[in-house]
Amino acid sequence: MYRDIEDPGEAPTEPVADLVLHPGDVLCVPRGVWHAVSADQGTRSLHVTCGLQARTSIDLMAWVSEQLLTHEDWRPDLPLVAPPDVQADALDGMRKQLAELLDDPALIARCTAAMDGQAVGRTVPSLPYIDGVPADPHLRVRLTTACAVLEGGEDVVVLSAAGTVYEFATEAEAVLRPLVDGRTVDLAALADEAGLDVEAVAGLVQELIAGQSVTVGSLL
Repeated sequence: MYRDIEDPGEAPTEPVADLVLHPGDVLCVPRGVWHAVSADQGTRSLHVTCGLQARTSIDLMAWVSEQLLTHEDWRPDLPLVAPPDVQADALDGMRKQLAELLDDPALIARCTAAMDGQAVGRTVPSLPYIDGVPADPHLRVRLTTACAVLEGGEDVVVLSAAGTVYEFATEAEAVLRPLVDGRTVDLAALADEAGLDVEAVAGLVQELIAGQSVTVGSLL
């Protein structure tokens, strides 16, 4: 886990398995399983370790606690010096409100969407376009994060990406959808899909660059 509360202790002395990997092999080691890697004697080996950060019930409750900031009943001071019966009543009220919130069947989906929108992108400088995105139809664009969330509405379309929330006119959805789907697209293609001119798309992309949500370049 990203943050734990205790030392895992000593590793077992006897291995469960002793595996030999060959070039191109991939080994998945579940979370919590002890493992060690070594190359054969007299040889050189290069391997890449990729960790997948899972979301747990703790993450859900941390997000729920942030949502509770909007509830006035959760903002007063705790009754630290009140009699036990008053403290018990306060806890009972918290328990009931929390239970109501957890009864929402869409709670996990809402939490996931919120976390995806906050996932930090891999910042890539859009050099040499530091003063603005030119209306170059061949300039290519891609998101810096794979976890962006796009939600369409009647009047606006909302993009949550790399920790920033953007609101655009509904016409922008056709520009944003290919990017959210993970594609690298040039300005001309985006303009064509949205029925907009390249200058308008370049202006939209500039807003996303300011929030470090996209990168642009001719060689992407």
